[in-house]
Amino acid sequence: MIGFWLRLAALWMALGLALRLTMAWLTPAGSFVDPSAGAWLQTFLVGTLSDAQAYVLICGWLGAGFLLGRRFAVWWIGLTMALAALVLVAEILHWTTFFARLGITAIRYGRHPLEVVAFLQEQMGFAFYLLPLAAAGWVAARWMRGWLPRAFSQRERFGFLALLALAAVLVASGGGYQGPVGPERSLNHLASNGWLDMLHAARVDQSEWEGAYWQPERLEPPPVASVEGATPSTEFKHLLLVIEESFSGGAWWDLEQRRKYAPQLAAIAKQGVYFDRVYATGTHTVRGMEAILHGYPPLPGLATIQREGFERLPSLPRVLSGAGFHTAFVYGGWPNFTNFFDYWRGIGFDAMLSRYDFPDRWFETSWGVADEILLDRVLVEMDRRTARHDRVMLSTLTVTNHHPFDFPAGRVPFPNDQRRQDYAVAYADWALGEFVREAQRRPWFEDTLLVVVADHGPLRPGPTLVPANHFRAPLVLYNPARLAPQSIEVMGSTMSLPVTLLSLLGVPATEPFYGRSLLSGEDQLAPAEEDYHVGVLGRGHLTVLARGGGLHGWRYNGERLVLDQPDMAQARFAAALFGDAHRRFYGSGSGP
Repeated sequence: MIGFWLRLAALWMALGLALRLTMAWLTPAGSFVDPSAGAWLQTFLVGTLSDAQAYVLICGWLGAGFLLGRRFAVWWIGLTMALAALVLVAEILHWTTFFARLGITAIRYGRHPLEVVAFLQEQMGFAFYLLPLAAAGWVAARWMRGWLPRAFSQRERFGFLALLALAAVLVASGGGYQGPVGPERSLNHLASNGWLDMLHAARVDQSEWEGAYWQPERLEPPPVASVEGATPSTEFKHLLLVIEESFSGGAWWDLEQRRKYAPQLAAIAKQGVYFDRVYATGTHTVRGMEAILHGYPPLPGLATIQREGFERLPSLPRVLSGAGFHTAFVYGGWPNFTNFFDYWRGIGFDAMLSRYDFPDRWFETSWGVADEILLDRVLVEMDRRTARHDRVMLSTLTVTNHHPFDFPAGRVPFPNDQRRQDYAVAYADWALGEFVREAQRRPWFEDTLLVVVADHGPLRPGPTLVPANHFRAPLVLYNPARLAPQSIEVMGSTMSLPVTLLSLLGVPATEPFYGRSLLSGEDQLAPAEEDYHVGVLGRGHLTVLARGGGLHGWRYNGERLVLDQPDMAQARFAAALFGDAHRRFYGSGSGP
């Protein structure tokens, strides 16, 4: 059996090295701020250690199956190798999109297997991979069975138990997770191992803050939002909140691409109150919801709206409902994906619609109905609900600008069969422009504050643990009859949107939102999270509190962030903000 384990070890380590080299090759040029030989050597040495620890876990898994006898062992090898091949392919595909190990993504979406399988089938023909993966397992089993003895001796069975025990000890001690080997995100993910990363994500205690993150010797008062009174607004009766999926990448911030792919939003921004330096808090829609609907900073790990107890969050729809608003959410996707319907119901929405409420779904993807279908229904719902209710808050979330980037033909001068994101942006922009033009013809529009905001930023490889500089998100407040056009350069966060909207609607903030009004004229630090690390971004500096207690800083050098000493004022602010939000969510915070 020694020969079996040594051959398997050589195969495992070779595959790990090949995967790491492939990921490095797939990473865009310029993504590594420290391309020195020493940095690469450290990355691959730590990566080799990570692969070796993952090998111990695989040995324990195989040993558990081998205890059932040699015949079962051959079948068990085939199953294990097919699973390993699946993870290998998934790692490469995931890297090409997120430039990260599977980790928390597997945990975040593993709760919704039906929706995920439907998405994978539409996006990449998931079923096509099953036969080759099964064949890989069968070939591996046929090949490796020759490495096994004809029967397992009692001594070998004790060895299997020892391997199983060793793997259990490794899991109990933290799964071999290395943590960040340095302040550079891309190198950290290269140095990691997908199996260990998923195990770490599954077992990390997200309720832990004290001792897991840097804290100053003396805690400052938490920077909580003020619970302000407000003068009743005579300007707006209704709030229409359009959350645009992923509308924050190069197609918007590159001015040439903006003219080509997003002329409608550009025109809307020019006619409205446009915030040019607002930042999202993360890279997923759930982070957008957490900020936009709750005014809450992004706690490390899963978004708070995915955790038990999300009802305790401050809630914009609940506050508006208490002020006499009828609240509704119109969504064209799966109602149970990310537990959306239970979540929206729990935070105070009176009514919710999903893809199943669209009788004429003439164009839909695995992610939801096309934007034009969704926004046409939003117009119908606003017609109905404003006729029955004095004040209405209606929110919606678009889905077209998301994988698989498919959209109806003939709407924009770009082919719809190439599934390119910039073309999907162009379609989403066209649908938004058509929607706004039609909305302005409705009698309720004169009394409506229309808000268009991107839900999150793109995840790009780069030199920082939290790539917050890429999270810049367009935000527009729109009603040409009542809001004078202006472009606001004040720096802020989408976390401040609830307080901003309540001040415009003349509704007191009866729940403790974080953030200050974006109309205050004062710069605000923008909180962000990625890979269990949290930080705050200012005009000239980014400071990150790494899980494990590390404290890191970067400063702007032109448009790029370069490694620098941490800004201690930012560090104290971040420790106070995230620490207080963490304690409040888990029931031990002071609250404002």
